[in-house]
Amino acid sequence: MSVPLGDEMNRDVTLIHPDRSVKYAGQILKAVGIGCLVVVDEHGPVGILTERDIVQKVIADGRRPDETKVSDIMTRDLIMLKKENTVEEAVDIMEKNHIKKIPIAEDGHVVGIVTMTDLLKTLRRMEEEYEKDGHAEPKRQKSRR
Repeated sequence: MSVPLGDEMNRDVTLIHPDRSVKYAGQILKAVGIGCLVVVDEHGPVGILTERDIVQKVIADGRRPDETKVSDIMTRDLIMLKKENTVEEAVDIMEKNHIKKIPIAEDGHVVGIVTMTDLLKTLRRMEEEYEKDGHAEPKRQKSRR
């Protein structure tokens, strides 16, 4: 059973302009209680900024958060999916690219976001529904790690 991301995405996406300071971005992350911001300019999405970016590219390098722009440290290779993509596709892309968050776009605008945590909850719910319907437990592949 394939579940479209549009059914599972978080529609409350917090955006930030690339010219804002990392300090300001950190304040937003703290106030909203989230782990990433989607970076947008007047043309649309241009990157993503995560807590990890701030720690590794600012704090660990001794840079000043109030003087460092979001555009200086954001991840520019933004992978985005559509609402029609499935949960399984998103999990595969996250695993392949070693990422934990994917913005969802429609007509060049960010309309949602999914995180690995969101998708794990969805997969667990799908498995529980499958078992509840009297089906045998799906076979799990052994980890390759």
